[in-house]
Parts: sequence; C-alpha cells; structure tokens
Amino acid sequence: MRRLMTAVILTAALGTVSAAGNPPKRMIVGFNRGVDAPARDAKLRHFGLNPVESIEDLGLEVAEIPAGSFQPSAIRMMSDPDIFFVEEDFYTIWLVNAAAPALPSLQTVSASLGKFQQTNATAGEMPWGIARVNARKAWSKTKGRGVRVAVIDTGIDCSHPDLAANCAAGYNAFDKSKPPADDQGHGTHVAGTIGAVADGAGVVGVAPEVSLVPVKVLDKNGGGRLTTIIKGLIWVGNHDIDVANMSLGSPMGTVFMRLAVSYAKSRGVAVIAAAGNSGGSVGYPAAYGNTIAVAASDSNDSVAKFSSRGKEVDFIAPGVDVKSTLPGGKYGRYSGTSMATPHVAGLAALAAAQGAKGFDAIKAALARGALPMPGLSDKEQGKGMIDAERIRVR
Repeated sequence: MRRLMTAVILTAALGTVSAAGNPPKRMIVGFNRGVDAPARDAKLRHFGLNPVESIEDLGLEVAEIPAGSFQPSAIRMMSDPDIFFVEEDFYTIWLVNAAAPALPSLQTVSASLGKFQQTNATAGEMPWGIARVNARKAWSKTKGRGVRVAVIDTGIDCSHPDLAANCAAGYNAFDKSKPPADDQGHGTHVAGTIGAVADGAGVVGVAPEVSLVPVKVLDKNGGGRLTTIIKGLIWVGNHDIDVANMSLGSPMGTVFMRLAVSYAKSRGVAVIAAAGNSGGSVGYPAAYGNTIAVAASDSNDSVAKFSSRGKEVDFIAPGVDVKSTLPGGKYGRYSGTSMATPHVAGLAALAAAQGAKGFDAIKAALARGALPMPGLSDKEQGKGMIDAERIRVR
C-alpha cells in the first residue's frame, strides 16, 4: 500500500492539461456510502469532469476530462469528504505485462511456438500438463459438471469443437450488447486447458465437463482499461461463478482493482491469478491475498525461468509448451504463467464439484492435494504441484 500511495502522490499531486489531440483521459472516483447519484454527478462536474458511467456495486463513478481542460489533482479531490479515493482509468496491455521476456507478444508466441514440438510432451488428446496434474485420476469422481468457471480474458471462441459443448453465456465489458468473442486468441487457449471436452480429438482440459463462462475484458491487442477489469470481476461476483481464471497482470496494484477482487471473493468466487513472467516479484492481481497465485513449471519439474517468485505464490503448475485450443478450430503451444493458471482453475473446478464452496474452502482443498517439488523454494512453488487425485474436501 505504501508503494501504491507513493505512486499516487507523485503522479497526482499536480493537475495537468488534457491534450486536445488525444482521447480524453478518464478517472475513477470512489464515493463514500450515502452520496446519492445526483450529488455524485454534481461533485464530478464541480471538478470539471464529465460523468461516463457508474459502477454501483463499489460506489464508483467513471468520468472524462474534456480535451484541453485542466485535469484536477487527485489529492485535491480526495480531500473532499464525499470521496474516498481517485485513480486514473488507465489503458494498458495486460498480456504484455504477463508475457515471458523471450515472448514479447502473443502474436510472436503464436508464430514461433506453433512450429515448436517438445519431444517429451504427452502424445494424443492429453497435453503433458493435464497428465502432470493427474487430472484423469479424478474423473471417476467428477469431471467438473455443474461448476461455472469464468475466463476473465480476451473472450472465448465458443465455436471451437473442443469448447462448444461447455461454453455458457458470458459478458463483454467493452460493450455488454455484444458477445464476448475472442479476437486475440489468449482466452481461447486458457479455456481449453480448463475445460476442453474429452472427445478423443484435439486436446482435453483438466475439468472436461465444466461450464466455461467467457468474460471479455481485453481487446484484440490484449489491452483494456482498469474499469474493464473491474467490471469483469463485479459481473463474475453477481452471476453465480464458482471459479474465475485471471491469466493477466500488472506490475503495480490499484485500490479499485483490489476492491473488485475482494467483492468477487465475498460473493463466493475463487479467483485464480497468474503470478507473472518477469522472473521477479509477483504481479497484480496475483499478489493480493484474496487470489490464488500460480507460478509456472516445465516438464522436468523445474520452475520456469520466467516465472515470478515471492511469498504470494500459492501453487505451481505446468506452464511451458502448453498445447491448447485457439480460435478457428486450431491448436497451439504457448508458455507463461498465463498457461499455468488455468491448470489450477480446472483443479479448483474439480474441488468445487466435490463440494468445496467459496475461496477458502477451494484453496484448502487444493492445498490438501499439493505436493512440494524437490529442489524448489516456497517462493518458487508455494505449496507445490496439485495432484487431482489427492484433492480432498472436508
């Protein structure tokens, strides 16, 4: 929190002028309880802001700074007794922040890893990572039927033959009137690892009968505003989701993103998040205590060189040369903690299907199924690799 507040003070102490030639900047203003909608609107206009939308579940208002206008100081706005916090509604490429240094963009990853074949990868329908977490051994108990897993990402290609049977209606945070289709590829790849069907072709996921719920918060470039992430988390919290996969990240946390994660948790959602691929400290939202943070391993049971490390890491899962679904009925191999995270999301779905409900119960069930990997520290692997057969619900 100290680092976050320092950043806010350094960047927001002085107002700036919004350039006339650029798109208007947007700010997120958090109002205290009891401040009604007309009062919020009047307050925003008092500070020279144009209201854009409300995020009522968290008491937030999103407002634009008109081009050519003076941007009010966030510090000055937070001195108002009706306002508890202010942040910029920034746009960033969340997937680049979560991408391994050797793989600067998902397009580059797709072009290069699509041709790469790992000699010790599992043959046939089952990718090596699904075999490594021993998913098949749990299928005599459950394959995840009845559990709803949200993929908070770029959307899902629900026409893919390995995903169509499990896809459910979802949400598009950019335009709720449009379907959460995947125009990037990342979300579809993540979805396949969680819940591709067991049909003897293509690939199979950890929980092949789970309901996959696409929540589109990132665009074709892998980018989105802070508010698209927040709205995705709130939608998940309000729509009977059991598990949410967040294979995305940022090196810096924000107050409102943390509130949104906490909101989802309070509504019974277990948020599984990628630790990050910087090789350094764990990114956000994975660094929040209200998420389950996942590091990446390779097929030799070593921690991936790119995998972020820290006390926040809860588990480790396969994240190198992971084969899964891609839009257009295709398949490809990607690497990253983005690929490790859906293994744990699928395992969380298996735990939920056995009766674990809510963040704490799901995390405890996964911990009972985890085994430390020799030679790795707690900061690299958390409690270790989860064995699906060992998951126990008390």
